[in-house]
Amino acid sequence: SVEGDTDFYRRLARKTGGPILEVGCGTGRVAAALATDGHEVVGIDLSGPMLRLAEQRRAALPADVAARLSLYRADMRTLDLGRDFALIVTPARVFQFMLTSAAQREALVALRTHLRPNGRLVLDLFDPRLDRVVPGAEVITRGGELTHPTTGDRVTWEITGQRPDPVRQLIVEDWTFSEIDASGEVLRTTTEQLTLRWSLRSEMRLLFELVGFKVVADYGDFR
Repeated sequence: SVEGDTDFYRRLARKTGGPILEVGCGTGRVAAALATDGHEVVGIDLSGPMLRLAEQRRAALPADVAARLSLYRADMRTLDLGRDFALIVTPARVFQFMLTSAAQREALVALRTHLRPNGRLVLDLFDPRLDRVVPGAEVITRGGELTHPTTGDRVTWEITGQRPDPVRQLIVEDWTFSEIDASGEVLRTTTEQLTLRWSLRSEMRLLFELVGFKVVADYGDFR
């Protein structure tokens, strides 16, 4: 998560009201906060394991809050819930998993069909650091540590490889995770490839225009 994102969506939801669609709800961090505030929230995600964690989070909520939150496995490109929303949010840069301009357009068209007249769509995107999205750039190692949600073990993460593809506007990174028990023994290590598409703001504005959206605000951070 990026600092302040949940509070930003909560403030926005107070203005728009619900119902709210969260695209890429993951473990339900944002969706649960919005449901706690009294809004009806629908969360979708492609990841079964993420949705299972979201269901666990939902089950731990007070009954009236849990009743306002529903979760579905769905793809934003082919989404067809048969209803519309006052607010659609795509936190944690989930829209950047659309890896071609065709996929981006498909997703925007699908989301537009779920938006009420004068509704709001919020995309969380990053501005590309152009010096970091070309081959030959030095590998910017980042890492961190968190606690495993069920075992309580330490989990370390580190970006161990980067293969930028500027022609296709892709950032391809290897993320390596290790689970470490209380004695310091490494129980398992796994590496996953993360691929995201970056877009310039001018490109996004053109995409919005093609799909029939009007840009009402353009921010640099959640403050």
